[in-house]
Amino acid sequence: MEDKELFNLVLGENEEILKTYRPNKFRAFFAQIILWGFLIILWALILVGNIFAYKAGESTMGELAGNIAFVVMWIVLMSLSLVLTHLWCNKTVYAITNKRVLIRTGRIGVDYKSLDYNMLGAVTVNVSWVDKLLHKNTGVIAFGSMSSPLVNNGMAKFVFSFIKNPYEVYKEVKAVIDASKSEANK
Repeated sequence: MEDKELFNLVLGENEEILKTYRPNKFRAFFAQIILWGFLIILWALILVGNIFAYKAGESTMGELAGNIAFVVMWIVLMSLSLVLTHLWCNKTVYAITNKRVLIRTGRIGVDYKSLDYNMLGAVTVNVSWVDKLLHKNTGVIAFGSMSSPLVNNGMAKFVFSFIKNPYEVYKEVKAVIDASKSEANK
């Protein structure tokens, strides 16, 4: 199924999809791997310390087994997180129509969010140090309105996360928004 067809359920009368975008999977997975990798390394260091404490007689087998179980639990949680990230990447599609911004997302089910152009108050682009480090030309585009303002470094409820070519996409979206607003003012 083509990405444009994924929005047929929520399109209004005389509304058409102009362009669709998908998040960059590598960037989405990298964020998860960095977070979980840091936690696993931290717990592995604690586990190594416990092994030395056990060998020195300063710790019991029960404490050591508990720490091993804790590290295994973190690995299981990381694996689950990666599976959920995979599901999110497969279901997430962003779209701009001639009337609004649409976001299709979900992990198990599918959710849709929309923001009409006449309600838009701000559009921001955020290219983080991680995006620059990876050289994948990715970033985040956030949309703000009176009912859903941009907060905390430009992050909002309506976000195109891990989008490729964020500055080019920003220009495309901004051009459509400006054209739509000028058409509405006629």
